[in-house]
Amino acid sequence: MSILGVVVRARAEAVADVAQRLAEQPGVEVALNPGDGRLVVVMEDVDGANGEPSAARTLADVATWPGVLGTSLVWEYSGPDAPAPEGSQMADFRAWRGRPGG
Repeated sequence: MSILGVVVRARAEAVADVAQRLAEQPGVEVALNPGDGRLVVVMEDVDGANGEPSAARTLADVATWPGVLGTSLVWEYSGPDAPAPEGSQMADFRAWRGRPGG
């Protein structure tokens, strides 16, 4: 299970649309919208039985949406119950944090 705390920065004219689109994503909750272009968002892995993406994939996708200026990962939980990335032989949920090059 992965849970991400994220700040999404959107263009002023796109904030409402971005917030609405975020709210429609599985495993995503808009926790705070102060109205200044920042959205505080919680993303978590969902079952995936219906092809839903992981929280990390959702974060990467949101960064490319029209009207989104940027995303910032503020907090992350990856517990032992977190699924390994697709196609990965990663057995330890902390393995991705290893040093570069192995």
